[in-house]
Amino acid sequence: MGREYVEELKNRVLSGGAEITYDEALQLAHEDLDILAASANEIREHFCGDRCDVCSVISVKEGRCTENCRYCAQSRIAEKDIPEVNLLGDAAVTEGADVDYGKGSFRYCLVAEGRRLSKREVELAEKTVQDIHDNVDINICASFGLLDQDDFTKLKSAGLSMIHNNLETSPAYFPEVCTSHTQEQKKATIRAAKAAGLMVCSGSLFGMGETLEDRVALAFELRELGVDSVPMNLLNPREGTPFYDKTPLTEEEYVRTIAVYRFVMPKVMIRLAAGRGRYEDNGEAALAAGANAVISGDFLTTDGTSFDLDFDMIRRKGFVTDRPHA
Repeated sequence: MGREYVEELKNRVLSGGAEITYDEALQLAHEDLDILAASANEIREHFCGDRCDVCSVISVKEGRCTENCRYCAQSRIAEKDIPEVNLLGDAAVTEGADVDYGKGSFRYCLVAEGRRLSKREVELAEKTVQDIHDNVDINICASFGLLDQDDFTKLKSAGLSMIHNNLETSPAYFPEVCTSHTQEQKKATIRAAKAAGLMVCSGSLFGMGETLEDRVALAFELRELGVDSVPMNLLNPREGTPFYDKTPLTEEEYVRTIAVYRFVMPKVMIRLAAGRGRYEDNGEAALAAGANAVISGDFLTTDGTSFDLDFDMIRRKGFVTDRPHA
């Protein structure tokens, strides 16, 4: 439809008019990339300003997981042995938070494999969160699986500010990704976290064989849930997993998708996440297409990007890197 179509939708978003529809977003995904990206960036500037939110992650519990997610090297169906690690309650987690704070991280996310933490593990997590809260001026996030509202209330009281729970893909494609839990269970977890007063980080894992329609549909699921942060992860096909043969997204597909998400969710943090290191520019083009947050440092089962490289990239794109206090 051309420039006029993109401009019309951009102006509607900027003016606070009716939210764009799925059909409109799907059409946007086919428009000229330069026009689409520039318009998405204008929306980001208008609603979010120029601060780029930087976070880092630490794996506090890993090993063989009970779930059958087809992309994951820790899944019970993966042909790979993962050594068991459990750092819940360990002072090393607080030390890691202090190190990442020194490198510039705004947020520190504790990630545990498995369907959910046990009640005993939630108690240990409370102590860990409290210790970080008392000793490091950093926002604390966590990815602990399918917890309930009571769990989240306790963790919030200890100092947790945000939970992470990816929807991964569209409702239609999710059963191709995992059958040991449902996307509805993930949504219930997100609602429980919000009911406990926590912010929510939930997003994608693209490149698992889903269609463009699936990627666009996910944006509307996230908008309906009212999430605060949307990590845009890319599958890093791991040997021994059923998704090892999947074809990764091209950089153009990634940037185009991020731009569309900014139209759909103009006020959220759209976060460059795992997998962007395969692109020559480390995802820099996406920071000119509506993204305004990054996960820096290493990820759970794959290497990431150094803080120095990311901060250089962020500043080149004109973002402010001063850190708000936790």
